[in-house]
Amino acid sequence: MLPKLEGIVELITGSLVLFSSIGIFVLTLNARYTHAIGRVRDIYDDLKTSQKSEKLEKELNTMVYRCQVLKWSFALLLCSAISSGVFMLGSIALRFTDQIISTEILILFVVLSVLFIFSSMVCLFIDVLASLRATMIHIERIK
Repeated sequence: MLPKLEGIVELITGSLVLFSSIGIFVLTLNARYTHAIGRVRDIYDDLKTSQKSEKLEKELNTMVYRCQVLKWSFALLLCSAISSGVFMLGSIALRFTDQIISTEILILFVVLSVLFIFSSMVCLFIDVLASLRATMIHIERIK
């Protein structure tokens, strides 16, 4: 029984590291999303009273785009967490029962998890570029 338990601990350790990194990534996305939403509200309030409505309109559109990209990044990260969880539970089931779940299916879930994380990071990179564009609009470097 002890070697089986050691094998399960080895399987879970990798998955827990993955879940931990997903948690850190969620905190990063949450901070960026909260800041973007706050900025959208500020720009919208300024738009009502400002003379520079064209500049603020461009900045507002860029910030709304950022919020949409961050929303997709969150969704892809959630898909990665679900895929990783299915992999972890499937690995444990495979260790206990010796053949309920096919290893090819488990490999598919790992590949999906990595693909979802990578896609989420691409969305984060797009957000960084949009953030730079919004900053350039704000400081009037882009007309």
